[in-house]
Amino acid sequence: MAVGVRVEEVASRNIPIVSADQSLAKAAEVMLNTGSLGAVTLDASRRPALVLTYRRLVKVVAEGANVEDSVAEHAIGDPVVVHKDLSVDGALEIMRREAVRFLPVVDDRMRAVAVLEPRHAAETLWNLLDYGVSTIRSRARRLVALAPDLTVREAAKAMDENGVPEVLVRRGEDLAILREEDFLRAVARGGLDARIGDYAAGKVIKVVPTFDAKSAVELMLENGVRRLLVDINGKPSFVTLSDLAFEAAEILAKRSPKETAFILVKTAPGKELDVASKAILYDGVSEVHLVTGEYDILMKIEAPSLRDIQRIVTENIRTMNGVIDTRTLAGIRIIAKKEA
Repeated sequence: MAVGVRVEEVASRNIPIVSADQSLAKAAEVMLNTGSLGAVTLDASRRPALVLTYRRLVKVVAEGANVEDSVAEHAIGDPVVVHKDLSVDGALEIMRREAVRFLPVVDDRMRAVAVLEPRHAAETLWNLLDYGVSTIRSRARRLVALAPDLTVREAAKAMDENGVPEVLVRRGEDLAILREEDFLRAVARGGLDARIGDYAAGKVIKVVPTFDAKSAVELMLENGVRRLLVDINGKPSFVTLSDLAFEAAEILAKRSPKETAFILVKTAPGKELDVASKAILYDGVSEVHLVTGEYDILMKIEAPSLRDIQRIVTENIRTMNGVIDTRTLAGIRIIAKKEA
């Protein structure tokens, strides 16, 4: 666990806010102006109501959406959020589990206070690690290369089909990257039929597969880029700040011993779902199940010590509106099923 590093410490407080009736072009403009890879609509209480992520925008453009379409037509309702006090590695685990890379950050009243992307945590997490811990080879992924005469919409189709956020654009011997901000700029200007060669402005920085991961993060931050080009066995690949944020979180998680406890929770009638949906946002709560019987909810909590588990239960779980009673079962041994 990335001890002491909370979401609130690394998340961006420059929230990209749009209204549901604004256009996709306007949402792209807001993302550009805030340096974000998503936009969020808020209700009257400043609670996240809809989220339009960069990935979602690429997908709907690939499927034929027009820039004049409203945000409400394509955004996702009931978005996944994280609490500001959640640990960074806990938030990254939620991103991995939910297959998202942009999360609104909320306070105790579920009001939006920031937004989080994996790249926001990369520098902080790697500052907790030494040089030489890992190379970029393990996180490098394939890239998609396109001709400069293809359109922005065609590039969106290629990105969506291959699950990548960018494309490499070849101009003879010269290379450029159609980055997230380049794609957003094209959408904001209504240029879906424009040549990607006219928008691709990302500079290419090449490194070798054995390049140190921590040094790679520093290199990207120093040059204001989000990815590096690496050649692995003759195949060009990209490694990004987000990729290396997940790498750092995994390394830190393996180094930190954890205690486990299972919490049985009894709630007031009709409060089960409300309690469960809020409890999963707390740091250390890794699983929440609605169950039948004497108790209504089963929670799994993981923390560095039993004292930390006790704190989570007494300060967070037992104080929740709707919680009547709890029972803590401390795990003392894991018996894993042996594979044949």
